[in-house]
Amino acid sequence: MIVGTQPLKVVLVVPVYDDWTSLTHLLRAIDAQPGLNRVAFEVFVVNDGSLASAPPEAWYGERFSHIRGIRLINLICNLGHQRAVAVGLVMASDEAECDGVIVMDCDGEDRPEDVPRLIVTALSNPDRIVCAQRSKRSESFAFRSFYALYKAMFRLLAGTTINFGNFCYIPRSALHRLGHSSSLWNHLAATLVRSRVPLVRVPTERGHRYAGRSRMDFDGLIALGLSAISVYADIVLVRIMVGMLAVSAATVVGLAAVAAIRLFTELAIPGWASTVFGSLSVVLMQSMIFAVVSAFLLLSARSAKPVIPMIDAPNFVASTERYDVALREHARAS
Repeated sequence: MIVGTQPLKVVLVVPVYDDWTSLTHLLRAIDAQPGLNRVAFEVFVVNDGSLASAPPEAWYGERFSHIRGIRLINLICNLGHQRAVAVGLVMASDEAECDGVIVMDCDGEDRPEDVPRLIVTALSNPDRIVCAQRSKRSESFAFRSFYALYKAMFRLLAGTTINFGNFCYIPRSALHRLGHSSSLWNHLAATLVRSRVPLVRVPTERGHRYAGRSRMDFDGLIALGLSAISVYADIVLVRIMVGMLAVSAATVVGLAAVAAIRLFTELAIPGWASTVFGSLSVVLMQSMIFAVVSAFLLLSARSAKPVIPMIDAPNFVASTERYDVALREHARAS
């Protein structure tokens, strides 16, 4: 039970792509959760270029207890899940009297019963971002194996780990900070870790999809992983550069050892020294090229103008529609 004297206004950011049936199930499930006695939700539905039109008539017929309004944000084109979330967060930052924002998917895998837990944890940890961490995964063995490999690579390249997804509670105090982070345009969870805003993790379980099958295929998972790594692109490039310089130094030592064996001992087999020396020379050249390219890529990235979601995200909004579910009134703003 959420206790207190003041009402709490929470914006719920939900990206949707042709999954309106699941969205309707999600809204009903959240509204039916116990313990939300003083919470009022404003739902920001980010329509990520869906081909099927939204069913607003389903929202007219509902009498929600905790959802006060639904705002449909129609994007001008399909931006992808992460960028749709970024647009929703930017739009939510302009919402008056907003105490915090919850980001979640509409398919049911982010469980509605965990929403009150996030809010309770956020109230006891002010100015901290509360992240839902999967304590138990139910995917296939192949998925878990590739996911473990991805986490190991991410740890090696970025020097940190990410053990949560998009399902989180973001206090209002952190919205503008995140909105001005260019990395938000690529990956929310990685941006939260790098933002240095204190994080609190709440263990959760994966829910079951309301309808249909996931559109996320193997290629999409790889692209999502690379998007997370891109948030740490500068650190990754520095580590690659240092690694290549280390390889170059080790190669130089190897070249010196080959030359010493050939010139000062009788251990070298005829033709052996020239073959090994040539191979090590190729390794040295390639490692030096990789180091130089990494350095120039890092310098180029630092001089390029980044995408700032707070400034650029509104350019991708085609229109907004608000549904006051309590009064069953519809207001449209282009």
